[in-house]
Amino acid sequence: MAEITAKIFRFDPSTDRAPRYETYKVPAEESMTILEILRYIRRNLDRTLSFRDYICYKGICANCLVSVDGKPLRGCSTRVNPGETITVEPVFEHPIVKDLVVDFGFYAQGEEVGYLIKKGALIKKLQSP
Repeated sequence: MAEITAKIFRFDPSTDRAPRYETYKVPAEESMTILEILRYIRRNLDRTLSFRDYICYKGICANCLVSVDGKPLRGCSTRVNPGETITVEPVFEHPIVKDLVVDFGFYAQGEEVGYLIKKGALIKKLQSP
């Protein structure tokens, strides 16, 4: 069976002195998304791997954004073919929480400033005469 080779950035600031890369071989008969590769690794090879999964189920939220071979890409929609080797890293413009998980910052800002549209505001507007 063909394989995809994934070189994954690993770093836990609370315990590690320096970042490192670990290489994993993922069996693949057809192309896989980056997230499918990461899920396979966590499920079958290394349960300690941390990454953000998608939350929108549509490929638009960018929660799964990672750097693949130096390019920021969505993990849910970026496909890799069998036989390819990729390097997956966190998006380095943001502080690293653990491995591929970064602090995007805008999540915390959303909590501080509240919702831009309050729940039910559009319904009230549409129902008013």
